[in-house]
Amino acid sequence: MIKQTAVDQSSSVAALVRGLARNPSAPPDVLLRLLQVAPVPACRGWQDRRDLPGPVQDAMAHHRSFAVRGTLAQHPQVNPEIRSRLLADPDWRVTVRAFGSPGQRPLSDDLLNSLLTRIEEGAPEAAFTGAELFSELWMAMRYDQRLYRLAAAHPDPRVRRHAAAAPQMLEESSREALMTDPVPEIRATVTAALAEDLRVMRPADLPDHHCHGFWAVLQRPLSRALVDQVVAGGDEAALYLVAPNPSTPPDVVQALLRHPATEVRRRLAGRTDLSREQLRELAADPAVEVRTAVSVHPGLTEQQRAGIDIDVSTVPGNGHYHSRERRPSLADALRWARSVNPLLRRRAARHPELPAEWVTVLADDLDLGVRVLLARHHPDAPPALLLRCYLEYHGHGRDQFTELPQFPTAGLAAFADHTDPVVRRLVARDPHAAPELVERLCTDPDITVRQTMAACPRLPETRIIALLDDPDLAEHAAANPALPLDRVHHILQDASTSPT
Repeated sequence: MIKQTAVDQSSSVAALVRGLARNPSAPPDVLLRLLQVAPVPACRGWQDRRDLPGPVQDAMAHHRSFAVRGTLAQHPQVNPEIRSRLLADPDWRVTVRAFGSPGQRPLSDDLLNSLLTRIEEGAPEAAFTGAELFSELWMAMRYDQRLYRLAAAHPDPRVRRHAAAAPQMLEESSREALMTDPVPEIRATVTAALAEDLRVMRPADLPDHHCHGFWAVLQRPLSRALVDQVVAGGDEAALYLVAPNPSTPPDVVQALLRHPATEVRRRLAGRTDLSREQLRELAADPAVEVRTAVSVHPGLTEQQRAGIDIDVSTVPGNGHYHSRERRPSLADALRWARSVNPLLRRRAARHPELPAEWVTVLADDLDLGVRVLLARHHPDAPPALLLRCYLEYHGHGRDQFTELPQFPTAGLAAFADHTDPVVRRLVARDPHAAPELVERLCTDPDITVRQTMAACPRLPETRIIALLDDPDLAEHAAANPALPLDRVHHILQDASTSPT
C-alpha cells in the first residue's frame, strides 16, 4: 500500500509539472528549474507550449538526455541556429527529429547540403541506413522537391545516387546533369531509372496478390495484354486504377462505362480524354456518385453542369474538406468561384489571393465545404465566418479555426449552455466571461470542458488552488496563467523530492 501511495504521488507531481511547464506565465527561471528536477514530464508539457524562452532552449540543447534535446528539435519555435546544431547532434535520434516538424521554418539550402553529406558519412552507432535517412528527410520536408534538386547537384556521388534513382522528382536541367555525370554509376542509375519509368507494364509484372507493388504497377503505362487480363479477371479493386489510367485503350474505356461497379464508373469520370457522348452518358448515370464525379469535368459547360443531379455528400472524404490537390491558379479560382457546381467553388475557395469581393460572396455560400475551405485558406476570412464554421463544421481540424488570429473572442460566453461541449469550451476564450460562469463550467458533465475551464485565467484563485488536488484537472490548473506564485514554488519543491 505504501508503495502504491508513492506511485500515486509521483504521478500527481508529474501532472503538475506538465501543467506548469506549459503555463504561459511561468518565467524562464521556473522552466529551467523544472528542467533540472523533472525533465521528462517537463518536456511533455513543453510539447504543447507555444514558445520556449531562449535560456530554456540553450539548456535543453546541452542537456545530457537525448529525449530532452529531441523534444527541442521538434518544437515549432526552436531557434534556427540551435536547430542547426541539433542536426549535427551525436545521437541520430535527435538529428532525425530535427529534420522538420509542423510549424518549423524550412531548412536552408546550405544546411540541407551539409546534412546530406552527414547522412552519407553515417556513424558507427547509427540505426539507419543512408537511404532510410534520406527517406526520413524527404517526408519531414513534406515532399519538397528542393531536396532532390540539391541532391542531384551535391558533390558527393553517394548523395547524387539518391536523385539519380528518382529522376521523376527532378527538373529537366537536373536530369540532364545526371545523364552526363562524371561518375559512370550515376549515369547508369539515372538512365536505368528513366527507362524503367517508360517501360510498359506486362502481365508478368503484376504481382499475383494485392500489395504495394500490385497498385504501383497499375499506375504505370499498361500494355493491352495486361489491361485485358485485369478486365477479364473482374477484380474491381484493380479496375479502380485501370479505369483512369491514361494508357487504357479507348474501347476498354467505352466498355467500362457500363461496368456494374459504381466505383469503376466513378473513376472513369476523371479522365480528361472523354468524348462529348461519354460525358453525356456519365452525366446521366443511374448512380449519383458517378454523376457527381463527372460534374466537375473540364469538358462540360456551366449550363451542362447545372443540368446534372448531384450529391456532394457522395464525394470521398466529404465532411472533412481536406484536399491533396495543388492550389489552383488565380485565373482558374476566379472562374470556378462563379460556377454553379459547389465542388468547383470549393476548389476556388482554397486560393489565398481571392479578391475581397469574392471572399464576401463565398463566405455566404450555401455549401458548407466552400465556407470551411475559405475560412481555412484565406488570410482575410471574416471573423464571423470562422465562428460560423466552428459551430457548423464537425470534421477533422475543427479546432484549427480557433488558432487563427482573426477568430473572435468577445461574446463567446453566450455559448455556456450550448449542447455541444466543444462549443461550450469557447467560453474560456471570452475576455469578459464572468468568473462565476467559468467556475460553474468546472463542474460540466464533459471532462474536456472542465479541463479547459481549469486553465482559464478568469477562474477564481481559490478554485484554481482547489483543482490542483483534482486528479482529472490538476495538470490544467497548474497550466492556468493565474496560478499563484506560492503554488508554483510548492510544485517545484515537490518535483525536487519526487521521482518523477
